[in-house]
Amino acid sequence: MNSIDTNTDLARFGDQLEAAAERSLGSARKRRIGRVGLAVAVLSLVAAGTAVGTGLFTPHQVAVGMPAGTFIFGGTHPTCTLDGDGATYHCTLDSAPTGDQDDYRGTKEVVAIDQKVAGGCIGQDQAGLAWDCWIGMDAVRHEIITQDYLGEPVLGPGQG
Repeated sequence: MNSIDTNTDLARFGDQLEAAAERSLGSARKRRIGRVGLAVAVLSLVAAGTAVGTGLFTPHQVAVGMPAGTFIFGGTHPTCTLDGDGATYHCTLDSAPTGDQDDYRGTKEVVAIDQKVAGGCIGQDQAGLAWDCWIGMDAVRHEIITQDYLGEPVLGPGQG
């Protein structure tokens, strides 16, 4: 083999090695950019979910969230106060729920805030005028909603 063939082979090998390195680095860059985009999306969801999960809401937001989450609360004009425990919202309706139940004690209904399942309420009296509500994981602990339902989109008030 002469030196010209060896130089040509080495040059070709070098070009192939360089091209392979560029492909590998380009692919890694794309994966890195994709990972950064995914991380930003996950952080956004976590931030929204954290607000729902930790119950960082005012009594007014919970009151508005009752008819937003459940059809029977429509037109009932709820008002809520936050209990001293910092987790329980005691809510009172101006008028009875629109459901056809005779007794609302123990009835569980969803609260939606910002078009997401944020928590739920349990009826405290027969007429359905008094409700105790919890947001986030507190609603899960009270077995009103499941953890996987928390934060799900709500397109309109639910029925039943």
